[in-house]
Amino acid sequence: MIDIEERRRWNGNGHLLLVGPGAVGKSTFGAYLAPLLHRRLVDLDQEFGHRYGQIDEFIRFEGYHRYKLVNSALAEEIIISSRCEVIMVTSSGFLTPDNPRPALESNMRLLAESYSICLLPSRDMERAVTVIVDRQLRRPFARDKAGEEEAIRARFPVYVTLGDMVVFSEASPTDVAQAIAHRCLRI
Repeated sequence: MIDIEERRRWNGNGHLLLVGPGAVGKSTFGAYLAPLLHRRLVDLDQEFGHRYGQIDEFIRFEGYHRYKLVNSALAEEIIISSRCEVIMVTSSGFLTPDNPRPALESNMRLLAESYSICLLPSRDMERAVTVIVDRQLRRPFARDKAGEEEAIRARFPVYVTLGDMVVFSEASPTDVAQAIAHRCLRI
């Protein structure tokens, strides 16, 4: 099932931001959606890695606060310097309250100036926690189960309030991308 809550209709112009917690499939979904909407895909985590090195190492040496500031500045730079409209896959904590104030303000400004799609596996927080934690624990940089559960429980209430469109689904990324493209393009 693909449950779509459209809070604002996309007018076909501008950048699109894909937001949501880690392990909801933003990168994979974005790779399928970008050609359907005729946009170039930019994955903020990958761009950060190309420019600054691995995120976990950056955080270890520079600190989480510094990472959040640099990540936010990079997102803004990419959007401003892009010669074409893009779909940007944002980092998992891009819009969470643990960002330093300047980073959160900048990120929220980008969100307001773009069209945003938030991805979550379910409207039900407990189901979302189960799905996301299961996926996160398969990643090499995952915290322990309790840490992952705590993180998503803290972030879920934030993410359900964000997005011009919120997609609640465990369907395949290709099916979700087709449903969103259909909705966005009014095919």
